[in-house]
Amino acid sequence: MATYEPAELARELEYRDEARPGKVVRDYLRSKYPDRPKHQRWVLDEEQAADVRANVPRK
Repeated sequence: MATYEPAELARELEYRDEARPGKVVRDYLRSKYPDRPKHQRWVLDEEQAADVRANVPRK
């Protein structure tokens, strides 16, 4: 099973000039999962990655 990280998805969505790579994706994930403990690494499965692709607009 494939896994994805926010920076990888951000590059795929053409967010290449962020000061903190993957921030746009992490911001979306934090809004979707507000109860997730902070300061933990995001490792997304295929379903979560598809959700990010569908809801974070391409740059």
